[in-house]
Amino acid sequence: MSGREIHVLVIGGSWAGITAVNELINLSNGAYSGLRITLVEQRTHYFHKTGVIRGLVDQKYADKMFISYKRLFVDCDLPNSAHRLVCAKLTRVYDSSIEVEGGERIPFDYLIVATGTTPTSMPVTQSIDDVECRERYQKMRNSIESARSILFVGGGAVGIGLCCEIAELYPKKCLILAHSRDKLLSEDLSSSFANSTENLVKKMGIELILGETVLSNTAYNEDEWVVTPQTVLTKTGRRIPCDLVIWTTRARPYTDFMNSLSPTNEREPLVNVDSGCINVLPSLQLSDKRYPNIFAVGDVNSLPYAEKYATSAVLQAKHAVSNIRVLMNESYDFRSKMSPTMAAEAAARANMASYSSTRNTQMVVALGKNKEVSGTIFSKFSSWASGGSRGRNYMLDKAEKMLHV
Repeated sequence: MSGREIHVLVIGGSWAGITAVNELINLSNGAYSGLRITLVEQRTHYFHKTGVIRGLVDQKYADKMFISYKRLFVDCDLPNSAHRLVCAKLTRVYDSSIEVEGGERIPFDYLIVATGTTPTSMPVTQSIDDVECRERYQKMRNSIESARSILFVGGGAVGIGLCCEIAELYPKKCLILAHSRDKLLSEDLSSSFANSTENLVKKMGIELILGETVLSNTAYNEDEWVVTPQTVLTKTGRRIPCDLVIWTTRARPYTDFMNSLSPTNEREPLVNVDSGCINVLPSLQLSDKRYPNIFAVGDVNSLPYAEKYATSAVLQAKHAVSNIRVLMNESYDFRSKMSPTMAAEAAARANMASYSSTRNTQMVVALGKNKEVSGTIFSKFSSWASGGSRGRNYMLDKAEKMLHV
C-alpha cells in the first residue's frame, strides 16, 4: 500500500465510532501511513451510556463514566496532528464532504456514520457539555431518591435494569414496570429467557403490568423527571398512581443530516421512514450504490434489533473498516480521481465481505449489582447466573481500555 493521503471521517464517539477509530489507527501504524483520521463528536467527552442506569444509583460509578478523548490517538506512530478530534454537531453529509455546526466543511474519501440513538427521556444523554451532563445526572438521581412510587414505561433491557438497580438500593419504594407486550424484552428473545427474567423481577418486589400501553401525560414534561403525585392512564383505561414516571422506550437514531443526500430512486430512501435508521447493504455501505464510500454502523443502521448491542456495534465497526481497506487496496479515490458514477461502478466490482449476523451473541440483562439473566439470542434455552460481570460493571472497564485510560 502506498503512502498516499486518504481521509477517513468517523461520526460519533461511542462503541462503534471509537472501535472504528482504533481499527483505523492500526492501519495507519502499518502499511497505510497516508491515512488521516478525523473523529467528529459533538460531546466534549465520552459518556458511557451502556452504564447509564448504574450511574443513576451509584455516584462513584457515575464519576468514572465521563472519559476524555485526549488519549484516543496516543498510540499513533504518526504525530497526533495527523489525526484529529472535531467537537461539533454534524449538520449535513455530501458525497465527499460533511458540514458541521458553524459551517465548516470537512472533506473525506471514506465516511463511517456511527451516530447511534439517544433515549429522549434520559436528560443526561442529551447533554454535550461535561458540566451540564453531571448536573443533569445529579438531578435525575435526586428525583429517584425523593420519589416514593415510580412507574417505569418499557420492559426492555434498560427499563428492567434500571428498575432492578433502584429496587436493590431502595427496597421500600413502590416500583411498577409497564410493558406493552405480553412478555418482557423483545420478540427476538426466547420465551424461556423472558420468563426467567419476569420471575426474577417479581422476586425483587417489582409489580409488572404487561400487555398495557401507557399513554403520554401532557400535563408535565416527561423528559424532566418531575416528582409529583399523578395518575397515569393506559390505552385500556387502567389508572396507575405514582410519583415519578421514567420512560425507557423513547430512542430514535440521529439521522437528520442525511437530508442533504439525494437518493438515486425516491422510492428507495436512504433512511427508513418508520424506524429512522439508515438503510445499508450487507457490506454496511449505504443501500444506495451511488455512495459506495459511506458506511453506517451500530444502532443508526437498518440491521435487525438483534444487532443493537454494544458487542454487535464493535463487530460492525471492524467489518466496515475491513471493507474500507478493500477499497483502499483497489486505490479508489472518491474525492478527485473518479466521477461518482465511475466510483460506484468500481466499488460494486470490489470483493467486499458481507457482515455476518451475530445471532448467537450472548444476551445479558442485568438485575442489579449481583444478578443477571443471560442466554443466547434466538436460543431455545436461557440461563441465570449470579454476580455476572455485566451486572457489576456494565463494561466500563472495556470502555476505558478502548479509550486508552
